[in-house]
Order: sequence, then structure tokens, then C-alpha cells
Amino acid sequence: MKQPVAEFLRSLVTLAPSPPRRSNAIKAGLTVLLCLSVPTLLGRPDLGLLTVTGTFAVLYAAAAPLRRRAVTVAGIGLGLIVSTAVGAFTAGSVPLFAVTAVVLAMVTAGLCLALRVGPPGSYFLVLCSGIAYLLVGSHGTAPWLVPAMTAIGAAAAWTVTMVELVPDPRRPERLAVRTAVDAVAAYAASEPGPDSRPLHRAASHALAAAEEALAEGMWTAAPTLESELDAARRAYAERSSRAALHVVPGEEQGWDPRNPDAGRWLETDEGQSDVPMPSAAAAERVEHAFADEDRRSIGSLRRRLIDGLRWPGEPWSVALSVGVATALSIFILLAIGGPDQPHLYWVIAFSALVLHQGGPRVARTHRALHRLVGTLLGLALFLLVTVIGPSGWWLILLIVALQFTIELLVTRNYGLAVTLITPLALIIASGGQMPANPLAVVGERLLDTVVGVLVAIAVLWALGRRAHHRAVRGDTRRVLVELAEFAGGQEQSRWEPTLASALRDLNTSNALLAADGHGDSPEARTAEAVTYAGYLMLGTLDQETVRRSAPRWAELATTALPSGLRRVEENNAVDEAIRAQCRRAGAAIDGAGPARN
Repeated sequence: MKQPVAEFLRSLVTLAPSPPRRSNAIKAGLTVLLCLSVPTLLGRPDLGLLTVTGTFAVLYAAAAPLRRRAVTVAGIGLGLIVSTAVGAFTAGSVPLFAVTAVVLAMVTAGLCLALRVGPPGSYFLVLCSGIAYLLVGSHGTAPWLVPAMTAIGAAAAWTVTMVELVPDPRRPERLAVRTAVDAVAAYAASEPGPDSRPLHRAASHALAAAEEALAEGMWTAAPTLESELDAARRAYAERSSRAALHVVPGEEQGWDPRNPDAGRWLETDEGQSDVPMPSAAAAERVEHAFADEDRRSIGSLRRRLIDGLRWPGEPWSVALSVGVATALSIFILLAIGGPDQPHLYWVIAFSALVLHQGGPRVARTHRALHRLVGTLLGLALFLLVTVIGPSGWWLILLIVALQFTIELLVTRNYGLAVTLITPLALIIASGGQMPANPLAVVGERLLDTVVGVLVAIAVLWALGRRAHHRAVRGDTRRVLVELAEFAGGQEQSRWEPTLASALRDLNTSNALLAADGHGDSPEARTAEAVTYAGYLMLGTLDQETVRRSAPRWAELATTALPSGLRRVEENNAVDEAIRAQCRRAGAAIDGAGPARN
């Protein structure tokens, strides 16, 4: 017991490795300084504070290539305008705000996760809606003024983040390609074996990131960068082919189809699936199929939505858990404090904060405790600020310093970042006026925080207990459908899922299930068998055997899979039938041939 507690306490003050964030922090600080200083010079510092809700858009996609940065920051800016409008125009009714805030938290959590927006996710969209609600309801701000000034702040955020690229619009692309070239060079210089696995993974991820950077960067082609990336791909393929000739036993339980260096002897260990694994040579061809699929979907908003909003999937389960947690938190707070709750937004924001980014339940619980401790420290810091009572330019400098430091810390230690986000949010929500009774404000926010976080954790471990089981079942069903279509040789449009994309999604959802401690469940075992069978079919030349298997896959694709709401140790005849077919397919397929395009 002492060791986990010590590790948790250590993690509160430990800075995790992170790419350099100084330029991102400078952009964030500069945006806030611009939005605060200009209205202050014009004699309206109150309007400057209203623009800060829009400047949060600068925190998103800060290092992304040009097109992705432009679209993401603009989209988040528009989302902030809508969310503040929702809060401002529902400020006259607690029930109306409560309902709309819950819906807003659900929709934004699901969309941000499906579109892979990345940190800080939907949190500021929910928080800024609550800030608008408080500004209009408690401080008498005109409802139209809040979203209008938010729009100005969002425009300033978009301008600052895009102006950074004016001297060198291809800088993110060039940096991504250079990183890929260096990672491939390190991998190519290694010898096949266990020690080269991290180098292989690093090279694979760097190549994928470079592909994405070029696809989402400038609208025009970059022949020099594309030539460098092509050379890196060839070096990577050559090194991978050497790995195919030297496969070593591995101690890892999972088999990584993208990493021939992590292959295991077929004769010694087939995992829990009892399905023969692809040879390392076939794994290399499977890797090319995955790379082709990734290139097909890069830069396509429609494709991201199609893949991300598949049902059942994590965005849906996260949205549902966020909705239940925020609604329960509201009911509990109203029961404790009565119907007049002008600070209702705080409990909503912190319920959503715990759940909105998804992931394994243990990791989310750990983050929730970080956020709880960080908020408590942040409330103490806000109390200190109220004692000092900064105003005018000193208040502006404080807000700029908080925004700058938050951006430095947000990926390195979220608990410390929340410590600073808390006083920043409270200063903005108060309109820059220090409360007459700060202890009462801190006490209210303390109650809101504890209720919001504890309810979210309870929902996570109750409602979300089987979410990953259901997601694995849904992805397994989709893979069975794609296996039938692949074996039958059906043509697909660019918007339809492929076997490669379905396998990728199943691998992701099954990894989350394993991270929750259910890697030995019937769902996980069947998913592993289906995954291996899918890898074998992608990596084989024996298309005649693949075609002969089409009727059986089509039959299994129409079979009702058992619900994920079962005991872990329970088995089922459908699971057995699927795994038996996977074993038959694995035994019949010759894994020595190239993948089908």
C-alpha cells in the first residue's frame, strides 16, 4: 500500500518527458496579453477579460502543420463561441442551463474524442459555457456581449497561431520529416532482435507522423520533403526485411503486426487465441496494408468522423458517462445547496474533466486524483490572489503568466497545470473583481470539485465497467464483416471501412480492454483470434484459400455475438465457433505470399 501512495505523491511533482513547449507557451501568453492590453488601453479592461474565453483556442494543435492547425483552432474557436452563447442565453434558468450544459458536455466530449482533437479536449468548451452563465447571471453582463467578445478572442488566437507559420509555413512538416529520417537511421543501424524493438516502433511512429504532417500541411506539394520521406521509407522497408529473416522469441504477450522485430516463434507461443501468427515476412506485408489504410484516411475530416463515431465505440461510451456524471453531480449539488446555484458550472466542468478524454479506467482514475489535488491547491492559490488583490496591469500580467505556465505544464504534469487553471478560471468568471468573501467562494468551489470528481469516478467504475467489452464486441463484429467482404473480393468505396481499418480499431479497443485487466475475458480472447486471422489474410498470397473461406466468414458475420455484459469467466458457443474458424483459417493459409491491394 505504501508503494502506490508514494508513487502517486511522486507523480504529483514529477515532470513527464515532453516535446519543447516554449514557443506554444509564448503564443498562449502573447494572445492573452494582446486581448487584455488593447481594451485596457482603450479604457475597457472588462471587455478584455471577456475575450479570454476565446483565447483558449490557442492551446489546441499548437505544433500541428498548417492545414490541420488552421481547421482545428478555427473549429475550437467556433465551439467556444457556441458554448459561451449557450451559457449566456440560459443564465436566467437553472434547469435550462443544467440540461443544455449536460448535452453540451456529452456532445463535445464525443466529438473531440472521435476527431482526435487532442488535449485539452472538450474541457474548455464546457468550462467557458459555465463562465458565461456566471458572468450573465451573477455579474449582469449583457448576454450577447459574452459570445461576441469570445469571438474576438478566438480570432486573435487563430491569428497568432497562424502568424507563427508565416516566416516558414512548412516548418512542422520539415520537423516531422527530419524526425522520421533520424528515427529510421537509428533503426537501420541496429541489428534485428529484441533490443531493436523500441527503435522499430519509434521509426514506424515517426514515419506515420511525417506522412500525416505532409498530408495536413501546405496545400501545394513539397517535392524535396516527399523525396526525403520516400528515402526513409525505403531504408525502413529494407531494415524490416532483414528483421523478417531473423525472428527471435519474445517475452511480450501481445504480437505487434507493425513490428517484425517483435515477432515470436510460431512453434513456441501463439498467445491465448490458439491461432498461428503471421510469419515476420507476412507481418512486413501486413504493415504495408496498414500504411496504405493510414494514407487513405489522413487529412479527411469525413473519414475521421466515420471511423471515430462507429457504434459502439469509445466516443459514445465516454459521451454517455459524461452525461450521467454531470447530471448526477447537478442533482447532488442541488440537493445539498438548494435550487439557487450560480456556480453550478464548476461541478459540471469537473465531472466532465475526469471522463472526457477516455482511456483505461485505472489511468483515468489516476488523472482524476491528480485533478482533485491540483484543484485543491489551485483554490488555495486563488485565495492568496484575493488577499493580494491585483488589479489593472498587475492583474493582466498575472493572467498572462498563468496562461504561459499552464501551456508549459499541461503535457508534463496535468495536476500542476490544473493548479494554475483553477485561479485563472475563477478570475475570469469573477470579471476580474476579487470577491468580497473569498472564503465562501473557495468553500463553494471545494464542495463542487469534490462532488464532481467523486461522482465521475463512481460513474467510471459503475457505468463504464463494461464499456470496453461492448466496444470490443462491436469492433469484432465489424472485422467479421470485413473478413467476409475481403474474402469475397468485394469492391469498396473510399468512405467504406476496410479490413485494415477494422483490424486497427479492434486492436485499439482490445488494448483498452486489456489495460482494464480483462485481457483473459471471452471478448478479448475472441478478438485476439480474429485479429490474428485478419493479419494472416492480409499477409498471404494464397488467395484461393482466402476465397474458399468467404461463406464461413459471411455466416459468422451475421451471427449475434454475445453481449459484453457477462461474467469474465463465462464462455459461449459463438465465441468457440469464431475461434475455431480463425484456427482453421490460420492453419490453411500460406503466410509466405504478399498482401492483396
